[in-house]
Amino acid sequence: MLIRLTACGHVGAFLGILLLAGVVPAWSWGPAGHRIVAQIAQKRLHPQTRKRLELLAGEGTTLASLANWADDIREDRPETARWHYINIPPDATALDLDRDCPSADCITVKAREFLGIVRLGIKGQEERLDALRFLIHLMGDLHQPLHVGFARDRGGNDIPIVFHGEESNLHKLWDSDLLARHISDEDVFAAQLLSEIRPQDEKQWSKGHLREWTWESRHLVLEAVYSGLPVGEPKTIDGDYSRRAWEVAKEQLAKGGIRLAVIMNEMWGY
Repeated sequence: MLIRLTACGHVGAFLGILLLAGVVPAWSWGPAGHRIVAQIAQKRLHPQTRKRLELLAGEGTTLASLANWADDIREDRPETARWHYINIPPDATALDLDRDCPSADCITVKAREFLGIVRLGIKGQEERLDALRFLIHLMGDLHQPLHVGFARDRGGNDIPIVFHGEESNLHKLWDSDLLARHISDEDVFAAQLLSEIRPQDEKQWSKGHLREWTWESRHLVLEAVYSGLPVGEPKTIDGDYSRRAWEVAKEQLAKGGIRLAVIMNEMWGY
């Protein structure tokens, strides 16, 4: 079952747990999560979109085969690390890209930029292919709530946890620990998740744009990630929090896949 969350959260009770630190780093959903988002999107691509994908990336190319390239090249292109997230102040009441992305190098702005590069088709093939690879990956990142987190705890990286007896951190819990705990076969899980998406939810999720989806993830940071987080250091993730987090993570993977398909179909006019 996928749960349905409202867009409002209670902020004040848990803002005090945030730690002063630098910026959010790296990984999002882990390779499995990105492939799952891509597999869901693949099933919702218009036939002509699939043809356009293969014309650009090669015959037989799937979204899943491109989904982790942006992480794979991170060491060789360190300037791209900042593109995978956005920091929004804890007391913000709306997304303000002048404040939150002054250098135009955050996830929301870069995803929009890459979308334009692929849509317009005026760049060379390799640059358009790179833009498509980034776009696929960043749409997955955008739906991992802690990639729209707070600078002061580096998107949860500076919050230590214990999950099933293993030391970790809050960011990694949402990136990969939950997935690793619940998934044994990516293909089976992606198919099951797709089958659980109700038509009315898919219709609702398909609305909006990158800015709205960014703010939606910010709401989840407050109402799903930090709300109910166990006290203490390290925080022992208990059954209640773990179950709620997993339901949210599943829905975000599903949303990411549906929305990736939406923007790709629209991008190529279908």
